[in-house]
Amino acid sequence: MAFKSILLRFSRECVGEPVISNLVRKHGIEINILRARIHPSEEGRMLAQVNGSEDQISAALEYLSSSGVEIHLPESSFIWREKKCVHCGACAGICPSGAFTLCSETFEVEFDISKCILCELCIEVCYYSAIQSVEDYIETRGVKK
Repeated sequence: MAFKSILLRFSRECVGEPVISNLVRKHGIEINILRARIHPSEEGRMLAQVNGSEDQISAALEYLSSSGVEIHLPESSFIWREKKCVHCGACAGICPSGAFTLCSETFEVEFDISKCILCELCIEVCYYSAIQSVEDYIETRGVKK
């Protein structure tokens, strides 16, 4: 059994459709919704973990994409600027998935993106802004989307 963290963006047209329930029924995967913000007349966003075989997850992601849902994977939605990090360990202390850890030998923060569930708790505790979501990073840099 594999799992993948995904960030989904639903267009206005998709918000009223039973995309997630169809996803579960058609592809036999489990979905754990970690956070969601969806309004009937606006776009919606959802952070979730999908669980299933690699084939099931691939088919589920294809289904979501063909349904008009924009998919972002952790590698493209999260930035850790290691050079800006002072290795205080605040992120490691709050990280529920163990993606951020404090090395017992060097006392430096280490990050394993494959464990990241995009809960963003680390962003909230990082006083030095070494951890940012891609969207926040783009906004603070004035880069047009």
